[in-house]
Amino acid sequence: METPELNHFDVILIGSGTSAYYCATPLLEAGKKVAIIDSRPFGGTCALRGCQPKKYFVANAEAVAMGRQLVGKGIEAAPRTDWKALQALKGEFLEGRSEEEVEDWREAGATPIRGEARMVAEDAIEVDGRRLTAETIVLATGGTPVQLDIPGSEHVGVSDDFLDLPDLPERILFVGGGYISCEFAFVAAHAGAKVTILQRSDRILKNFDGEMVGVLLEAAKELGIEIRTEEEVRAVEKVGEALKVTTSTGAVLETDAVFEAAGRAPNLSVLDGHDGGVETNRSGVVVDEFMRSVSNPRVFAIGDCAASGMDLAAVADEHGKAVAKSLLGDELVRPRLEVVPSATFTIPSLASVGLGEDEAREKGLAFQVHKNLSISWASSKRIGENHAGYKVLVSEEDGSILGAHLARHDAAEVINVFALAIKHGIKADDLASFPWAYPTMSSDVKNMVG
Repeated sequence: METPELNHFDVILIGSGTSAYYCATPLLEAGKKVAIIDSRPFGGTCALRGCQPKKYFVANAEAVAMGRQLVGKGIEAAPRTDWKALQALKGEFLEGRSEEEVEDWREAGATPIRGEARMVAEDAIEVDGRRLTAETIVLATGGTPVQLDIPGSEHVGVSDDFLDLPDLPERILFVGGGYISCEFAFVAAHAGAKVTILQRSDRILKNFDGEMVGVLLEAAKELGIEIRTEEEVRAVEKVGEALKVTTSTGAVLETDAVFEAAGRAPNLSVLDGHDGGVETNRSGVVVDEFMRSVSNPRVFAIGDCAASGMDLAAVADEHGKAVAKSLLGDELVRPRLEVVPSATFTIPSLASVGLGEDEAREKGLAFQVHKNLSISWASSKRIGENHAGYKVLVSEEDGSILGAHLARHDAAEVINVFALAIKHGIKADDLASFPWAYPTMSSDVKNMVG
């Protein structure tokens, strides 16, 4: 029989993704006794079911897109995606990662535990009949794909299913106009599928600048992606090998696969039974500015399961770092989230940081808008890019960067330059006069602010 001492920890983390890593690592280095529990393979969504495996598909789509754009401009024939080989490449990346994670945690001094965790008291977790207690419990359980509740929902897959497709269907319908749906749509279309997106509101990618989204819409139209706005799925019926999708407009669309990709909901199964005294809402665990539960001070929530901030990997990491500092210091620490760039890996990619035009006007700020298409620039011409643009907001008061919004190749990389400029008060004139390595995508920054 195990003694109570073996089942008591300084900190129990539920979840093993990157936010848990950034939280647990400093605690272990400080000699804290830490348990890490996960019901799924260790490593978390970003490493195993999201960001990293997704980028294998995106990189392939970018290579195919660039090859096609350059046919007749130095390339003789357009490349084609080998879906099975692409899946094999992704599989090589994932093979053994979870087991390595567990071993790494053990070597770091943590106690990794595989199993379904549930809070059974304000300071206790039960895993497969084993009761664990802790001074502090950190929830890092992430999110789960939203699933449709409609007739025929058993025929609808989620993002995990798309990432694991052994073969690419000829026709695919994605439900939702967020970043997951749009990224997968461009991947599938460049791999040869006929793609449709259904979006219930009047536009896709609402968190990005409307004009930059317009640039992306032109690229989608040229690629043959059909985007149907203000239209929802009402039912899915399997007819032979095909699926018939009935929409809110009465239309019946025939496809070979349907994927719900409208987003993710916070994974709060650890709180089933409400025995932990942790208050939640639709967005997740209700926390204060220090990521501490407002109803149970023993509990912190970080990442996508917390009702705080954007569901981004970088945000989750900052949550984890802040909680570790709080637990090791004399004062509670807020996450450093003053400036957070975001991107969606479509083709072209979209990226954004800082204020949008409407936000800047609502704040009463005086600013100039530097915007244009950039397809005539050498950086676009040399890769055959036909859809590219930018918008940068510059303060009239002091010349600082208020916001930047990009739609072009490598936008997700270049946006980090603008994020650093906003964070550290680097002025537009400084960016324009800086001797950038040239010619590079980041050297185009000088043309965006000059």
